[in-house]
Order: sequence, then C-alpha cells, then structure tokens
Amino acid sequence: TRYQRTGNLQDLEAAITRSEAAVEAIPEDHPTQAALLTNLGSQLNCRYERIGNLQDLEAAIARTEAALARTPEDHPNRVSLWNNLGIFLGSRYARTGNLPDLEVSITRSTAALEVTPETHPDRARRLTNLGNRLSMQYQRTRNPQDLEAAISRSEAAVEATPEVHPDRAGRLINLGNMLGMQYQRTRNLQDLEAAIATSEAAVKATPEGHPNQAKCLNCLGLYLSNRYERTGNMQDSTAAISAYLASWSTRTAPILTRLEAALNAAKILVFNPSVKDLPRASSLLSDAIHLMPLVTSRSLVREDQQHILGQLTGLASLAVAVSLEVGQSPLEALRLQELGRNITNGQLIDYRSEIWDLIEQHPMLAEDFDSLRQELDSPLPATKSSDMSANQYLQTLEASICRRNKVAQDLDDLILKIRQKPGFENFLLAVSTESLLLAADKGPIVVLNITELRSDAILLTKAHVTSIALTNASHAAMIKYFGIDAVTDNNKVKRELLEWLWKGIVQPVLRELGFYPAPKDLNSGAAGVDVLPRIWWVGVGLMAKAPIHAAAKFKNGRIQTTTIQYCLPSYTSTIKALQYSRSRQRQQRQSASAVIVTMPTTPGASSLPGVIKESDDIKRSLGDFTVDILERPTAECVLQALPNYSIAHFACHGVSSVNPAESHLLLTKKSVLHEEVDKLCVKDVAALKLPAARLAYLSACSTANTTSPKLVDEVTHIVSSFHIAGFIHVIGTLWHSEDQACQKMAVDFYAILNKTDNVAVSYRTALMGLMKQKPLQPMYWAPFIHFGA
Repeated sequence: TRYQRTGNLQDLEAAITRSEAAVEAIPEDHPTQAALLTNLGSQLNCRYERIGNLQDLEAAIARTEAALARTPEDHPNRVSLWNNLGIFLGSRYARTGNLPDLEVSITRSTAALEVTPETHPDRARRLTNLGNRLSMQYQRTRNPQDLEAAISRSEAAVEATPEVHPDRAGRLINLGNMLGMQYQRTRNLQDLEAAIATSEAAVKATPEGHPNQAKCLNCLGLYLSNRYERTGNMQDSTAAISAYLASWSTRTAPILTRLEAALNAAKILVFNPSVKDLPRASSLLSDAIHLMPLVTSRSLVREDQQHILGQLTGLASLAVAVSLEVGQSPLEALRLQELGRNITNGQLIDYRSEIWDLIEQHPMLAEDFDSLRQELDSPLPATKSSDMSANQYLQTLEASICRRNKVAQDLDDLILKIRQKPGFENFLLAVSTESLLLAADKGPIVVLNITELRSDAILLTKAHVTSIALTNASHAAMIKYFGIDAVTDNNKVKRELLEWLWKGIVQPVLRELGFYPAPKDLNSGAAGVDVLPRIWWVGVGLMAKAPIHAAAKFKNGRIQTTTIQYCLPSYTSTIKALQYSRSRQRQQRQSASAVIVTMPTTPGASSLPGVIKESDDIKRSLGDFTVDILERPTAECVLQALPNYSIAHFACHGVSSVNPAESHLLLTKKSVLHEEVDKLCVKDVAALKLPAARLAYLSACSTANTTSPKLVDEVTHIVSSFHIAGFIHVIGTLWHSEDQACQKMAVDFYAILNKTDNVAVSYRTALMGLMKQKPLQPMYWAPFIHFGA
C-alpha cells in the first residue's frame, strides 16, 4: 500500500475510511465480508501501533473476531486470523494487564503455529508471536518453563529468518530481551553474554538511520550496564553510554525511545564514579527535557499518554538535581521542572490557551504541527510485501528513512516558523523569567526536589529565584515515607513523617524566606491570619505526596510548632497550572450558585451517615447562594450540572486508582434489577471547561493521592482534574479521611468562608480547629489540602 511505502498517516486514514465504508455497504453474509473485515482489522491495528490509541486496538480485535466468525472451519485463512488475533490480544494485554487476553492470545498463536508447515514463509513470524506471548506469561507467572519455551520459539524464529530479511533485527532483539530475562532469573553470566551478542547482532542487522536501531541500541546499553555491574569492567560502562547516546542521536526514532536512552545514559554519567561526567549529563538531560512537550500526541486519551509517560519516571527530578549540582542557576532548574512534569494536564492547559490560540489564529500551522509530530513519534511503517524483490525492498526502506529525516527537520522548521508569529515567541519553550517572577506576586512558590544526588528547595519570589540545599532531607527517608512499601495508616509513623518534613524541609525554607522564627500563637484562631503570607508548594516526584502543610514538631504530647502557624499553605502541580488558574480567576463571571452532591449510601461501600447533616449545615452557611442538592446522582447527571455552578461540594467516597485517569468519586446508577456504583472519573472531569467554576470541595478519601509511583510527576488525581476543569480552588485529601473529620472540616470551612470570602484563610482556620481536636492523630486532621490559586 502507499502508506507502507510513504508512512503518510493521511493515506492510512483514507484506507481505513474506505474499508469501513466497504464493510458497511456489503451484506453480512456476502462471501467477501470476512476478507474486508480482516483488512480493516489490520489497518486499525496499524493505526494503533502508529498513534497508540487503545480504541483502535479494541476495534481491530472486534473486526478480526467478526472475520473469524464468518470464515468456514476448513478455510485456510483461519490460520492467519488466529495469528492476527493472537497478536492483537497480546498487545491489549500488554496495555491493560487483562489476563484472559493473554490466555486467549497464547491459545490462538499456538493453534496457528501447529498447522503451519516447517517450510511455510510465515512460520518464523508465528514462532515470534508465540514466543512473545509466552514471554509475557513468564513476566506474569514467573514460571521458568514459560521463559524457556519463549526462548526456544524465538531461537527457532531467528534460525528460520534469512540474514537479509527485514524482520531479522526485530526477532533478534526479541530473543535478546528474553535472554536478558533469563539472566535476571538465573544470574548466569552466559545468559547475559548471549543477550549482549544477540543485541549487537540486532544493531548490525538494522539499517543505519532506521528508527528501530535506537530500540536495539537501548537494549544493548541495558545489557552492557548489567555486565558492568556484574564484572566491574570499565569498557562495558563506556560502551553502554555510547550505545545510549547513539540511540539518543537517532533523530528518526520515536521521541519516547530517544528520551529513555537519554535518561539511561545520564544515570550512568551521574551515578557511576568511574565515568562520572556531570556537565555532559546536565547538557543531555536539558536537551531531553526540552523534548518532553512532544513525547505524547494530543490526540491520545489519558490512559495512552500515561502509558508513555510512565516510562520516563525520574527524568525531571534528575535533570533539576544535576543542573544545580553543576552550578547552573536555580532559574534554569525551575524551568526544567516546569517543562518536564505534568505533561497531560499541561497539554490540556495549552489547548485552552497556547495551542488553542494557534488553532484559532493559524489553523494551517496547527494542523501541520499535529500531523508532523504524530508522524515522527510513530514506528516506521512496514515496507516489505510478498511481491517485492530484495532490491525494491531496500529502495523503499531507504525512501522511508529519508522521509522520516525530512519530517524531523520539517518539525524543527515549523516550530521556528510558529515562534516568529506575534504572541507565539515562547511556543513550547519554558516560561520566561518575567512570567515566572510575576507568578510569585501573591506569595512565594517553593519547589521541592529530593534525589539520590542531592536535595533542594527552589524558592521563587517576586524579586528573584534562589535555592537552598536540604541537607536533612534524604532520598532514603523519602522512599521510606512515600515509596511502595511505606506504612501509610499509622499515627505514630505519620508523626515521624511530619517531624521529618518540619526539620528537613519546612523550617529551613521558612527561615530562608524570612518567615521563621517569627512567633506565632498556635492557640490563636482566625486572629492575625490575614497577615500570614501565602506559600504555594510544588513537590517533584514522590514529594508530590508529602503533607507539607501539616509538617510539625511534637513535644510533651502536643504540637509545638507547625507549618500553618507561619503561612497559608497551598499546592499546585506546576507554575503553569497556577498561572492558568489565576487567569481563570480574572476572566470568571460571578455566580452565586452551589451544588452539593451527597452519597449517604453507596452500593458495595460503607454508609456515610454524616453527609446529610453536612449538606444541611453547608447550605445554611452559604446564605444568599442558590443551593441545589443532588442526592445519589449518576455521573452523567453531575457532569451535566457542573457548568451551572460556581461551588461544587461532594460528600461521598473517593477511590485513587493505579491508573490515575480512572481515579473517581463513587456515585450511583440504576440498572434493570438493582442499583450499582457509578464512577465520576478523572478523565471525564478534566475534559470539562467550566466558565463559572470557583471552588470544588471534595469531602472524600484520597482525592489528592496518586497511587502509581511511575506517574507521580503527572499529578493526575481527582483534585487536579477539578482544577484543570476550571475550579480555581479545590479542597481535597491526601489519604483516607474519617467521616467525622470530613464533616467538621467542611462545616467549619463554609462557616468561615461565609464571613471572609477567602478560601485560603477559611481552609487554614478550619484545619487549625480540626488539629486542636486530636493533635497527636495526624491521620485524623492532616489529610486535608488546598490546591490552586
């Protein structure tokens, strides 16, 4: 096909459109229906591999299953359909982890292989597919027999593939990865040597400049690093760096592959004392961070974006640390963390500001930008067909690589062209110095970055950007309190955490800002609260989970000192998000209306008897507001209602999911026989654009928690989704909150808000009251946070 030759996405889109039309136009029992469905399934899978949209893969599976159902049992095409379905289901398992997909994938792939003759041209491909599925099963079961079977199939696939075959490199790298897994299981150096030799062969078998060469180089770098760790041979470490840097320099490769290479090379240059080169690492990381805005397509849904970004965990925090370590300015470090974090929400903000402005003012440039970015960040299309000679194949491959190089240059040129347009001078660039300083006009912004290399606080005030070393805040302690194995539901551990935060982070920051040791009376209520400074806290990496607002020093069974004595603490994901929130504040139309969503009972969850009284008390506190109460509504009902209100209060259960886009508030819906849970999900809330929104109060558990350690820098949780949707202020919780605490905090907050009309002051005062109730039980009073302007 023309798409296979050129890689032009528009050709693929046109092919899919015509195939869909053909399927719709022909009766279901027509003899060509199965072939049309097969082609359409393959084309949809091709687009999935190109763009990464899971819906395309779902559609490819559905079309292939339909083709299989319409193909007679004795028809020879059933074997190809089994194989295709095995591939597609395996891909879905790799994305979703749904075990039945993997089981069916192995069954289909095995059936296809069993009826494929030894001399059949597709045998090597089917051996590869089954080997890959068995490898996936090993990673799930850790059964050595699965891995041994996978290696056996993959070795047979390589042996059956001619030296000049275009798929040989891919089959070699698959085998190399399995041998690498075998080494991790056995620690047998021979397995590692075999993985290295196979990866080297894959690199040599890949044409120079081919995007897949970068992937092969990454694998080679990994296994060379493993051998260095095992033997201490300096040449292996040097060779690993060279492999990673060669991958990074492959401009035709997908951006994700290049960024992975840059991160891996930088880690060696930073943490391996034998080859340590911090200036080189700093330059590499800075270049990588500047590619981050391009790593995910804006056309992808959140889950697809998360899948990509989860593979770059730690890139931003390491870039910030190395930048400061080599003596670069705190301003430069601040710009790096802004560019390298919160990509998914940042793109939404861009689309509602920078990108949207480009679409409105220069639609052709916007269309070209999106098209080129998608084409560059996709696999090189297949170029081999059965009727092509070896010479024709090589010519087509060279043309595809030349096309990819041209796309990379065209994208660079286009970005420069966009930056020449008035108002777009900083398109996809870090925020200007003037804009950053302006962001601190209402109070300092403090960025906390803790790594194995060093720990720092970057302080942004309206006058300048500075940084201080946090010598008492170690990376090991951060892992202890926020890592996978952290104890999260114990008051004693929480007190230790709050003490560590106070001594290692908050006290030194307040001292540097000049806010400490100014005496503050812990027993004072709202008196004097208006003179307290605002501070916005930004946690990089796992520090996004830290309750900085509750940092405290305990003495003699009481709280001696704490953060909220010295400031009005708030959180933001990035400075960009804070600025977006403030711009919304200036544009907002006033609306004295509120909606209260209550869930006194929830199918499958504990009752919340206090929410009825909570809603009644809040309604009284809101005085002149028009207040509507939605008791036990559906998610769709809430989504439709939110644009009509300036305040939205939720009194319900919250769930923080390993897939942040699926984190949700629990609502309810009626089915035919009974009521069942309905979910108000992060991805649905974040997609809203609410012109009247001012305050969202989420009186629910874990609404500001990111469960996935790989995605903490995305700051994707229920609270941030309401913030991106347009709510200038959001109150939420970092962990499970007690019903009694939720009720008191909410009622006190609204009572004070009615008097002050100041969200930050109302939050701080209500939190202080809660803290005084049970000061030694931070599980009770400390989860509540204020997020936003």
